[in-house]
Amino acid sequence: MSKTKYILRSIVIAVALCVVLSSVSLAQDKGPKDLNGYTCKDIMRMSGEHRSIAIAFLHGYFLGKKGSTAFDTQKMAEATDRFIEYSLDNPEAKALDAMGKFVK
Repeated sequence: MSKTKYILRSIVIAVALCVVLSSVSLAQDKGPKDLNGYTCKDIMRMSGEHRSIAIAFLHGYFLGKKGSTAFDTQKMAEATDRFIEYSLDNPEAKALDAMGKFVK
């Protein structure tokens, strides 16, 4: 897949994340959410597209934390694969801590 397609896919995922989080928050309690409250199991239990959006959100969180808008889609894909493998083996780990191990 070309770099442009990856970028467009990332944008679509980010927009979809906003929509999903809006609808999820309406269906659940209306209090604020904290990323530190999500475990790997929480992310892995999400349906396919919702899981992809949550992982994209984690990537965005770390890009923002670095103060960067530049990203390498190949490195993101590799970090995602490692995050998923780690999450399956460590379901009780905090999702933010787990992703933090793999994003550079």
